[in-house]
Amino acid sequence: MSGYAIALNDVEKNYTSGRRNVQALSGVSLTVKPGEFVAIMGASGSGKSTLLHLCALLDRPTAGRIEIAGRDLGQFSERQCVEFRRHQVGLIFQQFNLIPNLSVLDNVLLPARLAGARSEDKVARAKHLIERLGLLTRADHRPDALSGGEQQRTAIARALIMAPPLLLADEPTGNLDSANSQQFWSLLSDMLGELALTVLVVTHEPAAALEAHRVVVLRDGKVAGEFDVEDSDDAGKLAARYQRLTR
Repeated sequence: MSGYAIALNDVEKNYTSGRRNVQALSGVSLTVKPGEFVAIMGASGSGKSTLLHLCALLDRPTAGRIEIAGRDLGQFSERQCVEFRRHQVGLIFQQFNLIPNLSVLDNVLLPARLAGARSEDKVARAKHLIERLGLLTRADHRPDALSGGEQQRTAIARALIMAPPLLLADEPTGNLDSANSQQFWSLLSDMLGELALTVLVVTHEPAAALEAHRVVVLRDGKVAGEFDVEDSDDAGKLAARYQRLTR
C-alpha cells in the first residue's frame, strides 16, 4: 500500500455496550492519495467518526491494518501515538474545543508549546494563519467573545500550526449557520491549495462535500461506494448520488 497518504485494509472496530457487541466498522478498505481531499458521508451510526478517530490514533482497530504515509499504526506505542498526533495530524472537531481562558493567539499556539517547538518560529506562523483566516483583529480575544465562525476559524489555525501533512475533520461545520459553514469550506479549500495537505473530512452536508475531490459513502459500518465530486456540479446532484448509495 506504499504511495498512499492513508491506507485502510479490512479494518474492523467492535465496541461492547452492556452485554451487546456493537460492530462500528466491518471490513473497511480505503486509500487516499497525497494531496487528496476526501469527504466521508453516511447516516448517523454508519461508522464515519469511528473511521476518523482510528486514523487519528484516538482509538485502535479491532482487526485490520491502517497505514499513514506508509507507517503501520498498529505498531505504534502509546508514546508514539502522541508524538504522531502532535506532528503529523491536524484535528478539527464539531465542538471547537478551545481553551476558555486563552486568547485566540494562545489557543492557536497551544499544540506548538505542548510539542516544545521553537517559540519565535511558531508565533510568526500563528500570526500568519490568524491573518489568513481573517482573525487578526481578534487575536487577543478569548473564545467567549468570538462568534461561532470565528471560533471554528481559530480551530483551523490551531490544527495547522504544526504544518501537519494530514488534516482530519469530524463534522467541522455542525455548529455553524449556513453562511459561516460556506465560509469555512471556502477558506479550507483555499488553504489546501497553498499547503498541499491531505484531508479527510466527515460531513453530512452535500454542499460541504462539493469542496472535496471524492466522496466515500459508509453504510452500516461498510463502504457502500464512492464517486468523484467533479461529476456532480451542484449539491442537489451530489445528494442524489449519495442517496442512491445508501438505499
